[in-house]
Amino acid sequence: MHPLPLSRAPRAVLLALVGLLALPACSDDDDDRPDAGQPDSGTRPDAGTGDGGTGDGGTDDGGTEGDGGSIAWPQDFSCEGKEQTTLAFDPGQEQELQDAVNALAECTTIELGAGTFQFDNAITIRANGITFKGAGKGAQGEATGGEASTVLDFSNAAANTNGLDVVGKLFTVSDLAVWNAKKDGLRIESSSNVNIQRIRTEWAQENQESNGKYGIYPVKSMFVLVEDCEAYNAADAGIYVGQTQHTIVRRNVAKKNVAGIEIENTKFAHVSNNLATDNTTGLVVFDLPGNPIRGTDIYVADNTITGNNRPNFASVEASSSTVSQVPAGTGTFILASRRVEFERNTWGDNNTVDIAILSGLAIEPDPAQWAPGFFNYPSKDIFIHDNTFTGGSGRLVDNGEPDPERRPLGALLGAVYAYGAQAHGVTGVEHVLWDGIDPAPRNESLSNPINICFTRNTLPEGTGAALVDLDLQAVSGHILAPTPDLPSAWAETRRYAQDAEPYNCSGFTPALTIR
Repeated sequence: MHPLPLSRAPRAVLLALVGLLALPACSDDDDDRPDAGQPDSGTRPDAGTGDGGTGDGGTDDGGTEGDGGSIAWPQDFSCEGKEQTTLAFDPGQEQELQDAVNALAECTTIELGAGTFQFDNAITIRANGITFKGAGKGAQGEATGGEASTVLDFSNAAANTNGLDVVGKLFTVSDLAVWNAKKDGLRIESSSNVNIQRIRTEWAQENQESNGKYGIYPVKSMFVLVEDCEAYNAADAGIYVGQTQHTIVRRNVAKKNVAGIEIENTKFAHVSNNLATDNTTGLVVFDLPGNPIRGTDIYVADNTITGNNRPNFASVEASSSTVSQVPAGTGTFILASRRVEFERNTWGDNNTVDIAILSGLAIEPDPAQWAPGFFNYPSKDIFIHDNTFTGGSGRLVDNGEPDPERRPLGALLGAVYAYGAQAHGVTGVEHVLWDGIDPAPRNESLSNPINICFTRNTLPEGTGAALVDLDLQAVSGHILAPTPDLPSAWAETRRYAQDAEPYNCSGFTPALTIR
């Protein structure tokens, strides 16, 4: 859904939607939504504490100290007892590689030598039990493979094609870089037992809306592991796991993207030990309307989400989402999500806000549009505890460059907090911002209706208020009245110190089982 530009939207619409529609919703093309009949997983192990269920196919076990041991995810395909083949290719054998991929037998391993492979079209894999691996992912900015790295260069590929395009069960890709893909760097769809390890996706130029949209993009899949990867310069999201059940996203680096890491309409996700910095927004956990998967149970731990102040370079025309509307300086936002726990993470130096908690009605105000996901628009049960906030955030909303037409939420926040600084000495947006929308219609008798818990976090010395209930609908009404009324808008907002009632709760029941 695209927001109406402020210059053309009827004022009645703006009263309800300005600012609300300004938030990212990064679904790709329409065909990325899962089939309505896609079943829930019948097995719900502790997703996120182990090896990704790699099983057969020659993959690493993914086990790591401090990540909670290991588990074996269920598999509906195995190479055990089947013929297994290894094919090897070196740079200069691109056509031979494409021919082999087009005729792949199941349970095949493809080994790529060190160096640079040049492609004029996507590498399309449609077989089960495939392992696709190179000699190493190389370093940021490395456009050509070296003695210990493999670069797949798609600079001269056909327009609107992906780099690697995969559908399959028991698929592993590792130790290579995808350079200058025209669309998505690594796209894996409708697959299971997917292992993405030590992959780098990158576009040569920074801040180009013509760059591909997604770096690493597993979607509509089950049992997905993304670890030790890097993603740079994506015009939408660097690492994106969407419409998926059971995923581990750990030890990755996302820099210089519009959005660093995104978890969308996903059940049972473990997101840990990642670095998201120098993006427009660092980490996103959200659901979108019209999707039958109701995202839930997301555990986010030991991540660093700092300095995400890159100007938004997503294309307004080419983007099929509202990601182009994200204010620069958004550390993390939670949208239409439930049962999300954050601990031992670090936030700081995010110019707009460290954490925003938002209703799905922010991007689609018609509850009927949320019916396929069982009316999954409310955010609920958000537990933020034992994290570190280093300071420097919330002091320059949207980098001080508000654009009411393209990024109305940034413009609204900037106006409200400029008044707050002048009239009340409030120098910046608090560490956690809640839009105050859910439940709808708002029940004023509930002081913390969606159960946000904010406690035991380390805050900068001298911090007073740490959380704000913005009451975005009321604030928008005052700001967009025929005569804007900033004092009344400010009076609608309410601020709370950490551990103050009603946000000093101790989580939700039952607790997450994916820790």
